[in-house]
Amino acid sequence: MGWKILIVEDEDWAFVGLKEMLTTLYGETVMTFSNAKEIQEAVVAINKQHFDLIFMDIHLMDGLSFEIFKQVSVHVPLIFTTAYEQYALEAYQNQGYAYLLKPFDSDELAQVMNRIEPLLPKVEPRLKQRFLVKYGNFLKSLAIVDIAYFMAEGKELYAVEKESGMTYIIEDTITHLVTQVDPLVFFQINRKFLVRIDAIQSMLKTSRNRIKLELFPAPPAGIDVIVSEERSPSFQRWLDQ
Repeated sequence: MGWKILIVEDEDWAFVGLKEMLTTLYGETVMTFSNAKEIQEAVVAINKQHFDLIFMDIHLMDGLSFEIFKQVSVHVPLIFTTAYEQYALEAYQNQGYAYLLKPFDSDELAQVMNRIEPLLPKVEPRLKQRFLVKYGNFLKSLAIVDIAYFMAEGKELYAVEKESGMTYIIEDTITHLVTQVDPLVFFQINRKFLVRIDAIQSMLKTSRNRIKLELFPAPPAGIDVIVSEERSPSFQRWLDQ
């Protein structure tokens, strides 16, 4: 089971935006969302079911959300969101764990979630099984078992197919993707490469404890595949498990 999150927000665009940011941070399979737009609707929702985390806008269509606490007790992490700075003190006095000033971005949300996350139930994200990729005007469902490695180049992230060596653009980042793949099968060797164990053809120790890999299919000419110095010890442990 994933986190159950209540978003008390009376503007649809703000609800959708927050939901999308959380989904980008944690993946769409580890959270279920509910929405309340009014004080009484929020009271009913909190009384009716358990939530692991609540986001609460302060200005609702029928008043200030602080009125909710006069009718119901909240015993889970609560993050207030508002466009008004003057409510910060009152928010903390009403059980707020954090206070996000609108408009906030995904980096600000991530900083708050890093503080809140230890208070939430432990959940295991569902691992990615396939990617919808494009080539020309065509679409293809590329299975994770058919990917040899992921390679970042410039602002693009590519998946390299095992058999054909074809590359496909993936709409993601390595930082996020590494949480979506099986850690027994894939390892991020540096900032540019996330490699599959059976794509490694040979390994050569070089200076400063780094390791040079030969992959199949081979990356474009001139691109060396090097396990960084700081990742080398954990890479060797990964190989030995």
